[in-house]
Amino acid sequence: MKPLKPVMIILAALMLAAVLLTAPVLAAEAGTIELRIAKYANDRTTVLNETTVDYHWLEANLPVQGDGVTRYYHQGPVFEGEWEKIYPDKAYDGWNPDEDVRMSILYKGDFGAVKGTDLKDICDYIGGAEEEDTINIRSSDGFSKNYPYSMIYEPDLRQGPAVVCWYSGAREGPDMQEGKEQGQGYPDTGYIAGMRLIFFADTSTNPWGWHVFGNTDMKECWDEAYWNYGGDYPSAAGTSPMWVDEIRIYSQEPPGSVVAAALETKTPATGVSPVQDEETAEHPLASGGVAALLAILGVVLWSVGSKKQG
Repeated sequence: MKPLKPVMIILAALMLAAVLLTAPVLAAEAGTIELRIAKYANDRTTVLNETTVDYHWLEANLPVQGDGVTRYYHQGPVFEGEWEKIYPDKAYDGWNPDEDVRMSILYKGDFGAVKGTDLKDICDYIGGAEEEDTINIRSSDGFSKNYPYSMIYEPDLRQGPAVVCWYSGAREGPDMQEGKEQGQGYPDTGYIAGMRLIFFADTSTNPWGWHVFGNTDMKECWDEAYWNYGGDYPSAAGTSPMWVDEIRIYSQEPPGSVVAAALETKTPATGVSPVQDEETAEHPLASGGVAALLAILGVVLWSVGSKKQG
């Protein structure tokens, strides 16, 4: 066997480097799979109770919202051109009370056929929230938003429960804006927008019987301080953050309070337990792990080739 040429060795090294460099990019395309849940004292610093669970645990231990078939939507901005297609002789109204400007829903707010866990149930797992408490939602991209107790615990039917979605049985429709793809499956198997907070609105205000949290629903259900806009346009679609990875309850309890629903009193489903830390968590093989294995394989093959040359 002829000796390996230096150019071949360099080429092999470059190929391995390419695998290693692209691994983080591949990982970034997946959604969030774990959720930190914490209850804070009234100083907003002292942690009264906390845990971290993954979507497997949420699905196995808490009530599931959605069926993976029914689609849920949020209405996005109602642009003038789309309004005029429906109402050529009527004054423009970006709130669209009749919720019938179809593209304002399909372009930004077609979130797929999702399943998930009611945020209320997640909060209750670590002691729950009470009136005057604030519930804070955080995402891996830096998003953070506060919600009042009533919005999560006493939602109007037009809003519906606030659901942390970890599965989609059907991806977004063909009219969804490019770059806003939702994906299909679980967060680590194709649901790239998950985990996502979606309000499971009823069908009472939609002319086609769709589950749409519309702009006027937002206006009627929420105080003005919580209304969302996309530029100058009302947009309920902007109230649905992707990649949710943390829930915080800012309570009115003083530091040192005993949280009634301590994790030690919980009995997880057989074979499923909260993820306490990175050392005990079970994760599928990450892209970086695959790259490392390929690198090792390359070294082994090179070594075998060298021995044969000798």
